Amino acid sequence: MGMPTEPLLDTMRRSMANLAFVEAHAGPVGPYEVTQLINTFLGALAHPFEAMRDDLMGLGLADAAAMGWPTINKERPSDSDPASLGDLIRLMRNGMAHGNIDLLSDGRGQIHALRVWNTQPRTQARTWGAVVPVAEIRRFLRLFVELIERRHKDFGWYERGAA
Repeated sequence: MGMPTEPLLDTMRRSMANLAFVEAHAGPVGPYEVTQLINTFLGALAHPFEAMRDDLMGLGLADAAAMGWPTINKERPSDSDPASLGDLIRLMRNGMAHGNIDLLSDGRGQIHALRVWNTQPRTQARTWGAVVPVAEIRRFLRLFVELIERRHKDFGWYERGAA
């Protein structure tokens, strides 16, 4: 790919290409596709999300579900409800970025789902969490990339809040 001309988009695209490569070559002794999915989630999502945070916060969860986004339900009644698709993206990103994940087995030695959660920094009290099947994380990431590509094509990169 050479030197990136659009660093945010190219990092996202390269992260997705790396995920596709690892998934195509995954085996019992590596490379490990779920580990790469987590890394890709952070690499492909973190920077574009920050660049378009305000715009993404305006997307409702019902609208996202109508566009095919997975419904990610909170795990506990005491967990907060995301206010928007952007808020859900933020919660997922923060949980993964801070290492708040458990790998959940399918009972056959394979990772089936991730438990992702957030805590209040000062008290460590849990504020949100969800159990998300690996396939839904993959779909969530794919839809995020498609949304960012579409928004970039339509609007280009812009300063936060300029949408």
